[in-house]
Amino acid sequence: MPATVPNLDQGLATLIADLHERRLLDTTLVWCTGEFGRTPKISWEPPWNGGRHHFGAVFSVLVAGGGFQGGRVVGSSDEKGQKVKERPVYPADLLGSMYLLAGIDPAAKLPHPWGLDARVLDTESEGMKSAGLLEEIM
Repeated sequence: MPATVPNLDQGLATLIADLHERRLLDTTLVWCTGEFGRTPKISWEPPWNGGRHHFGAVFSVLVAGGGFQGGRVVGSSDEKGQKVKERPVYPADLLGSMYLLAGIDPAAKLPHPWGLDARVLDTESEGMKSAGLLEEIM
């Protein structure tokens, strides 16, 4: 991690600064995330041997440009990074916000070859969890 995190930070900062200087940041969305979080505790037993398990309860996402306001944080975890402390954000909240900023209604119906009810995003009645769009940064 120590060798890769500074490279990621520098690359993202350079990309965002370049988009800003070229006046492209408002129309370009930068999205950086992993596929899951990692547990707050290191696991020393095999096969992890000092690694960390997959952990979907808390993880970080960076968005810049594309209509999102900069310099803001949405939500927080507890002091150990094990639980959401305030303002949970679910994947559908982030995706719905990005769709809306791109001019796509996240609740819009989509054409389906069998005539089934298909939407851009699943609904809560279909099991999708949501705490609401990211209005704090839109």
